[in-house]
Amino acid sequence: MAQGFLTAQVRGHVTEVTMRNAAKHNSFSAAMSTELVDTLREAQGAGSRAVILRAEPGVKVWSAGHDISELPDGDQDPLAWTNTLAAMMEDVAAFPLPLIAAVEGGVWGGACELVMAADIVVAHEASTFAITPAKLGVAYSSAGISRFLAALPVHIAKEMFFTAEPISAQRAYDFGVVNHLVADADELELRCWQLADVISQRAPLTIRSAKAEIQAMTLPGESVNESAQLRSLRDSAWTSEDYREGVRAFKERRAPVFGGK
Repeated sequence: MAQGFLTAQVRGHVTEVTMRNAAKHNSFSAAMSTELVDTLREAQGAGSRAVILRAEPGVKVWSAGHDISELPDGDQDPLAWTNTLAAMMEDVAAFPLPLIAAVEGGVWGGACELVMAADIVVAHEASTFAITPAKLGVAYSSAGISRFLAALPVHIAKEMFFTAEPISAQRAYDFGVVNHLVADADELELRCWQLADVISQRAPLTIRSAKAEIQAMTLPGESVNESAQLRSLRDSAWTSEDYREGVRAFKERRAPVFGGK
């Protein structure tokens, strides 16, 4: 697994990725953005069926979002600037495995979008979430805003973008952004691993197809009915050995053992 700003722990079919750049509040430089994408790809290539993304236990800031030192000067043509965080987010959004965000501490700026792009969010009850471009005077990408609108009521997304003020983990839970609230770091890790372990025992091809379908239905893009890729994912699940194993196991009244084929 990649080393540097991140470390990865593999247990069974689950990879836990830990951000370890606390000195810079886990802000995403170009290098750290690339490393996250590479680590996710390595997890998929190694046969993982779910990924947990977390910070080191006890941090005050889960991630500060984009590394401000890498933003362009105000007199630079924005079209000539490569937004590495936006590019990372596209790769994260396209990641086919379930991604569980284990959140402890403050989540700022682009890191808030990263949480919105995750599939399941488990958060410490003291965590907060803020999207802060209005404090910097920068415009936010259409793709990024669409991820907030897919996860939040439109008026709440507007409030967050217009005020740049944080919302509490409880409020995020009430809006459905957070799946589970926990009281401490130990419970955070336990709950995330419980979820990931359950997911890893389910049919991987079915989950991959469902994730792609949900993405297509909740985010702007290709028509669900016309997407050859979505049809291919559905067909792969229907014709898989996992499907036959699932039916056999049901008839035999036992737990299925899925091989991802």
